Amino acid sequence: MTLWRHFTWPAWRDHPGRVLLAILAVTLGVALAFGVHLLNGAALAEFARAARGVNGQPDLVLRARSGPLTDADLVELLERPAVAAANPVLEAVALWPGQAGPDGRALSIRLVGLDPLALLASAAGARPLAPELVPQVEGGTAEALAARTVHLNGAARARLPAGATTLRLRLPQPGSGAPRDVELQVGGRIAAGSTPLGVLDIADAQLLFGRLGSLDRIDIQLAPGIDAAAFTASLPPRWRAEPPADEGARLSDLTRAYRVNLGLLALMALFTGSFLVYAVLSLATAQRLPQWALVGVLGVSARMRWRLILIEGLVIGSLGTVLGLALGVGLAAGALKLLGSDLGLHAAGGSSADLLFAQPLLMPAVVYAGLGLAAALVASLAPALTVRRIAPALVLKGLGLPAGRTLPAWAGLGLLALGAALAWVPPLWGDTPVAAYLAMLCLLAGGLALVPALVRGMTALLERLPAGPLLLLARERSRDQATEARRSLAGVLVALALAVAMTVMIGSFRESLTRWLDQALPADLYVRAALRGADGLPAPLQPAVLDALGRLPEIARSAPQRTARLRLRPEAEPVALTARQLDTGGLPLVERWTGAAAADTLAVWVNEAARDRDGLVPGRVFTAELVDGDRRLRLQVRGVWRDYSRQSSALWMDLADYRRASGDTGTSELALWLAPGRSLDAARAAVRRVAGDDVEMAAAGELRTLSLQIFDRSFAITVWLQAVALAVGLFGVIASQSAQALARRREFGLLRHLGLSRRELLRLLGLEAGLQAGAGALAGLALGLGLSLVLVYVVNPQSFHWTMDLHLPLARLAALVGLAFAAAVGASLLAGRRALGPDAVRAVREDA
Repeated sequence: MTLWRHFTWPAWRDHPGRVLLAILAVTLGVALAFGVHLLNGAALAEFARAARGVNGQPDLVLRARSGPLTDADLVELLERPAVAAANPVLEAVALWPGQAGPDGRALSIRLVGLDPLALLASAAGARPLAPELVPQVEGGTAEALAARTVHLNGAARARLPAGATTLRLRLPQPGSGAPRDVELQVGGRIAAGSTPLGVLDIADAQLLFGRLGSLDRIDIQLAPGIDAAAFTASLPPRWRAEPPADEGARLSDLTRAYRVNLGLLALMALFTGSFLVYAVLSLATAQRLPQWALVGVLGVSARMRWRLILIEGLVIGSLGTVLGLALGVGLAAGALKLLGSDLGLHAAGGSSADLLFAQPLLMPAVVYAGLGLAAALVASLAPALTVRRIAPALVLKGLGLPAGRTLPAWAGLGLLALGAALAWVPPLWGDTPVAAYLAMLCLLAGGLALVPALVRGMTALLERLPAGPLLLLARERSRDQATEARRSLAGVLVALALAVAMTVMIGSFRESLTRWLDQALPADLYVRAALRGADGLPAPLQPAVLDALGRLPEIARSAPQRTARLRLRPEAEPVALTARQLDTGGLPLVERWTGAAAADTLAVWVNEAARDRDGLVPGRVFTAELVDGDRRLRLQVRGVWRDYSRQSSALWMDLADYRRASGDTGTSELALWLAPGRSLDAARAAVRRVAGDDVEMAAAGELRTLSLQIFDRSFAITVWLQAVALAVGLFGVIASQSAQALARRREFGLLRHLGLSRRELLRLLGLEAGLQAGAGALAGLALGLGLSLVLVYVVNPQSFHWTMDLHLPLARLAALVGLAFAAAVGASLLAGRRALGPDAVRAVREDA
């Protein structure tokens, strides 16, 4: 502590800016990583909480293996002694005319029919079925069971006009029946749901939904001591009972890849921040090198000097970590407040702060604190080893820093080969490309190890030029100090490589998305029903509307499309099936089956997620079940198509094949092409006159613009992290070059005594910096392109099941490389101007 008080603290006090920047680098890295973790955890926690409120917490959920359940099933189930309580459930999605959602379209409200008496009975027990769905009414049970009465949650009540006691909704009808408007009395309140939700008595719901005697599911609470597995085994074959789906876990699985990639991008700032800590401590070490040598002569051991540098790194890391954890909580809270609608965080029962602190915080805080401390300590190792290896007597004579150690070139080549090999390893834990990220780390380490060899190679090229005094000095200095080039350029090389990689990946993704949109949206205008079924799929358009749209003079032709659900395996979750006229636009295929068509099969095309997750490779024959039509289809995969609209499995089928096989002649969506000379606005107005408010419309250009806006917004944080990392890396170059220049003051003084002018010395520094910066820029560009190949061809397909075509944005890449080169050369010249002052000459005189 004595050395710290009398030696380190005065140096920090005289140069607070450098120390604050190092602390800021750790703070920013920890804050971004911790904040992203908290934000993801809060979103998952709120989604799970909302799902539990709506779906309840039963022991088992009973469904029919095909078709709906009936009231008779409920009666039979209640006769079983093992059943303590059973709640029948029927759901629908209604249109709320006059109300607009966040996207400007007509607002939908989810309606749930259930048995309030069953909920009230279970609420008296230790494990209530769905306590947040129990209507809170003043009139007791009679009001809860009142006919044509809907009990609303807070999100729905917030949209009611002041003093309104009735609610008019538009309900879809089974099959292709015309939707009808119903007027309901507004009853009590319910606590569940963060989006508009209403609860009705089950008998009333069956009547209003046009599904008399039908049930979607029955939530079961078993009697104490009953084993769920044994009870399930005793059920008739026509029933299917399973534990309630863990919606939080399901969302966690679906978003794992996105969350992991976003978390690693946030850690990029911490990774590059460690180079800034290294640069600051290196600069401080170079400036205090004579003092370090003096205390060494006075008896301070090399071990003590090494320990003191590590303590400096630990103090920087500790301060940055504490501030980073606090800032991370603030960033997450601000994001929840500003972006809550995007995350679905509008629960009436709690605030955004509640969501943050409702999740485990201690262990994540310890983990990210450990990462921050580790980054600072690792960054301080090199300066600490430098101080430990100095020969105090030689340093006092002005001979500068000791020669650095470096990995041999073969080790760098080995790391590059290892990185290339790891890129071929399949993902772990589902869709997490752990090996791919290790491959990127090996490529970075290998590139850093090869920088000295690259500098020596570029220096060797200068031997062919006429050797003047300055060129000779620059060549020899660059050859002898190639290791120092690796140290000084480490930060900008890593930051430049990551920036190049992310720029290429984002550019490739955006270009591929643009081309995909051109293929996926061949028509001018798209129309679909505003009403939704209970499964969330669009309701069929009315035949009268379809007929009227086909006769409009503004429309040249149309192409119908049907969206349905398909179950690939028994008990599996349904996947999306789109039936469309496949000759209306080119399919964005990435694989095609060229073999013979199997007998008695229908052709289907699957997306990449279905190929990777469900094994639906081209040529495979399989049997699947239509969920809504209760029919089994024998299908053959004829190709794999690129699908940027989802990460889950999805299939395409020709519309004619689907209608013959299913008997379903409905149309969910309609693609329209304008007649020659007709404007889009005129076509919109004509469609609205025919269909009214029961349809939603979107032009192909609007869908393209919206998709690209969502893409740019999704990658905005990535671009910002690139800028932070690059800025940190550039400052690291400035600090490192300053350290080298200050350590060479006596060398510069000696050269001045030998006759070189100040301008000639600056030219010498420019030549040296040009060699080193050129090597760093080339290495960063090459490494970045290598990393981009891993991101484009490995990380994205493994994480999201999206392939893309490589696209090089040459202008942006040239700007990045030019910026890194200019910053490195400029930093060296600025540091040299300071080191070439009068102190350099006086340093030589004092040494003499």
